Amino acid sequence: MSIEQNCKVQGYLKNVCSHIKWTETHQQVKQELLTHIEDCISEYVAEGLPEQEAIQKAIDRMGDSETLGKQLHQTHRPPTDWKLLFIVAILTGIGLIALYSIEMQGLLTGRVSVPVFSRSLSYTLLGLVALLGMTYFDYRKLKVYGWHLFAGTMFVWLMILVLSNTVINGKPYLNLGFIVINYVDAVTPAFLAVALASIFINKEWSKNSWFLSPVLLLVVPDIFYIMSSSWATAGIYTVMFLAIMLLSGVDKKQLICIASIPISLFVFSILTAPYRLSRLLSFINPYTDPTGSGYLYIQSIEAIKSAGLWGQGFSMVVNLPEIHTDFIFPYIVHAFGWVAGAVVVVLALALVGIMMSVAIKIKDRYGRLMVGGLTCIFAMHFIWNILMTLGYAPLSDINLPFFSYGGSQTFINMAIIGLVLSVYRRKGLLSKAHLN
Repeated sequence: MSIEQNCKVQGYLKNVCSHIKWTETHQQVKQELLTHIEDCISEYVAEGLPEQEAIQKAIDRMGDSETLGKQLHQTHRPPTDWKLLFIVAILTGIGLIALYSIEMQGLLTGRVSVPVFSRSLSYTLLGLVALLGMTYFDYRKLKVYGWHLFAGTMFVWLMILVLSNTVINGKPYLNLGFIVINYVDAVTPAFLAVALASIFINKEWSKNSWFLSPVLLLVVPDIFYIMSSSWATAGIYTVMFLAIMLLSGVDKKQLICIASIPISLFVFSILTAPYRLSRLLSFINPYTDPTGSGYLYIQSIEAIKSAGLWGQGFSMVVNLPEIHTDFIFPYIVHAFGWVAGAVVVVLALALVGIMMSVAIKIKDRYGRLMVGGLTCIFAMHFIWNILMTLGYAPLSDINLPFFSYGGSQTFINMAIIGLVLSVYRRKGLLSKAHLN
């Protein structure tokens, strides 16, 4: 009979774990205690003691099961990343204040007929429920469903492209009757990040056929994004995809090989449609066409330039469409000043930095890949939105996380934070593969 199956050892381990409330740590605690007990038994047997006497002496040496269990309960309490929650709370608060002032000043008159602030508040509260739910959900349960999640995401997407008659700003939306969801831009990047983390976790990059699945996983979604008129989201997905590949241990030459595929597709699409190049490069010198392709750049830049250190108040003379979504950053800067803009940038960098630090601290490979991919999504949204409003990136409908109006995006952003917190809670736990 092995030491692990000994009734005295089993009883001791069970008694210790009965005082540890977080059951997910029980298996790891048992493994750690069993290793110590086995070492003690080997030591006593080497001294000439009979095995049963050595077992009892080893257990006595470990200490009282109740006392040890209470000590381990304190040691293994699930941690919460309060810094991450604090920053999300501040960003969300600033966003709600901005949306409230936009609505109260009548800046949406003639553009949006819905109550922006009250709906945003409702979306935020619903998002908080998602955040809490995902925080207490064991993310490791998703590990075996990578291909299922990828296939399911693509199937729903295909049905939207084929059957959906709900098109907003030229993009197909998922219409469930009682709710309309921005499935393409808000949902798919997060779902695909979780799926890719699972698929690439045990990917053998040394095989001759290593490139088959990455090409499929990259090209098919990118084609779907293009078909959905979501070029910017295609770029975000591509960067996220390459980041997860890199974290999974791919060779740099292999990474470059895969990266060349979307780059080639992008160049080809530009060469076959010159008007796209004109739109893409209009941010380099928007004043060459101030009433056409450069108009929005100029309006956004002027709103930021005229803000001053402490802002010009809640009203806004500059005419900017979609001020509650794509161009909410220029409004915040114009209303509250360059100081407020700097605070937003610092908070965004801090949020991304904290998420990156979570990925680094994770022992579980799957959790590390998943948080790395989700961090890329946030980073790209922040960087692209802020740079385009400053005139340093092409215009797109990429919103500013936790600021811009949008129910689907708010819900998904909160759920992503909850998923990151779920990973952080289990940062000290080894994967089940290591425990078996």
